[in-house]
Amino acid sequence: MGRIMKAAVLREFNQPLNIETLPMPEPQPGEALVKIMASGLCMTDCHIQDGIISSVRLPYIPGHEMAGIIEEFGPATYHKGLDVGDHVICGIDLACGSCALCRSKRENLCLKRVRIGFERNGSHAEYAVVPVHNLHKIADQVPFEQAAIIPDAVACMYHSIVDSARARQGETALVFGVGGLGLQGIQMLKHLGLTVVASGRTDAKLQLAKDFGADYTINTLQQDLSSAVMNITRGLGCDLAFDLAGTGRYDELLRSVRPGGKIIALAYAAESFQGNFQEMVIKEKEIIGVRGSTTQNLIDCINLVEEGIIVPAVSRTYPLEQINDALANLRSGRSLGRSVLKMA
Repeated sequence: MGRIMKAAVLREFNQPLNIETLPMPEPQPGEALVKIMASGLCMTDCHIQDGIISSVRLPYIPGHEMAGIIEEFGPATYHKGLDVGDHVICGIDLACGSCALCRSKRENLCLKRVRIGFERNGSHAEYAVVPVHNLHKIADQVPFEQAAIIPDAVACMYHSIVDSARARQGETALVFGVGGLGLQGIQMLKHLGLTVVASGRTDAKLQLAKDFGADYTINTLQQDLSSAVMNITRGLGCDLAFDLAGTGRYDELLRSVRPGGKIIALAYAAESFQGNFQEMVIKEKEIIGVRGSTTQNLIDCINLVEEGIIVPAVSRTYPLEQINDALANLRSGRSLGRSVLKMA
């Protein structure tokens, strides 16, 4: 049977994942075998499990946030400055590199992209084979569980703040939903010199938001969001609002941003959104969608983490065998921040 590994395998939608013993994948030219040390979990894993991402084909191994150690390279592979034993993280998107979007450095929108943990087996396993081009070295002192969430939770938030929102010092930002992405975003926004208002539905999460630098917090089960925002901003509204809940109900967010303000949509729990169209048009408010991040975003985030400016917020780790418990906690909202599978 050759070399074997344990992996979490999704064989049926709307069913638990199976922990199985499988043949270890063999790296082909241009690829590397990575020993997975940590693999991040996010709500997208739940969406995949529910069968709402049409490009996923079963059976397969999910997981799109990985950190690990290079075990070996495929034959005739250019190492890109990497060596066996290096600590690495992996960009999620395998882009074509030649389309108009890739050439304009928007490879996160490449129409031909294949994604690790979506259309290709991912990192909820002891080993994974990935293209060397997507691997990035990270300093050994960065804990694997923190490194694992950089490609998505950290880099996606960075892309939304720097590229999509074009956040500027002195602005006020609303972080709508404090969880796996929100805690990363609060740190970045404070680093850039913004005032941060964080909203959520539990005092425990709001306390975490304060711990990570939020200037104000709003419990939306106890206060009206837009009224509280207007009180904090003296009637003007926030310059930016980051939607990390994805409910699609934008009336409150539209009322919470100033004329000319922006809503940055990162989450997608709902299939459609609704809001007051006149509020958006007459006051020139914008709703901007965000998907993933670029290679340069990922490199920038590695630097921020290595310098200690951003500390990836991981609330809990689980062994691979407890992946279904971890996903259940994520669905219920019991996870305070990002959850990570930590391999033995």
